[in-house]
Amino acid sequence: MKPLVIFGLGKIADVVYQHIVRDGIFEVVAFTCDAEWISGELADKRTHYGKPVVAFEDLESYWAPENAAMFVAIGYHGLNAIRAKRCADAKRRGYSLVSYISAKADIGPWLDVGENSLILDGVGIQPGVKIGNNVWIWNNALIGHHSTIHDDCWIAAGATLGGLVSLGQRSFVGLNATICGELDVGDDCFVGAGALVTKNAPPKGVFIAQATDKFRLPSDQFVRMTLMPAIGPSVKTQKDA
Repeated sequence: MKPLVIFGLGKIADVVYQHIVRDGIFEVVAFTCDAEWISGELADKRTHYGKPVVAFEDLESYWAPENAAMFVAIGYHGLNAIRAKRCADAKRRGYSLVSYISAKADIGPWLDVGENSLILDGVGIQPGVKIGNNVWIWNNALIGHHSTIHDDCWIAAGATLGGLVSLGQRSFVGLNATICGELDVGDDCFVGAGALVTKNAPPKGVFIAQATDKFRLPSDQFVRMTLMPAIGPSVKTQKDA
């Protein structure tokens, strides 16, 4: 296995790095990001987790494509388009892209996944599923049998996709959202946290679940009320007797 360079210096890259170190499946040798960040907001950052930070524009001078692979670890900004662009940039310059698949994911030999994809702990992927390139699936999500997840998608923790779902390119599925089985969800869709999708969705569809209203009482009063005994004040408990 080639040494690995991680693109990104933010919280998402931290998550990726920590999982890779925990599982010991790659040797991370450096981090990289755009030169403008290193000369600007990150001007004082020369190392990250003890690894050198190298400008992406100069990466070949330190780690040539034949000597290192890459993993692009940035978020879902622009419905994953920015991450997809950086993947394309890396490949155009000759770098191979690896995927991270947690040893604690519920998968089998049927797993079919592309490059620069992330599958975290507790993710269940059933037989017949096809996962494209640059697809990120967070903890405890379920991908039902014979579903297809197209390139550049983001599926947040706890989401559920039923069997025979087609999730279009660059789509986002939020925390604990559910997409029922045998549905086609078009490209660039946004399914918010807790949303329930029960019908086919056109491209760029948005599904938002109604938020729970704040209760009228502050938490301390609410707790006192809910802890009041159900029996009347004239009835003694065994402890009071």
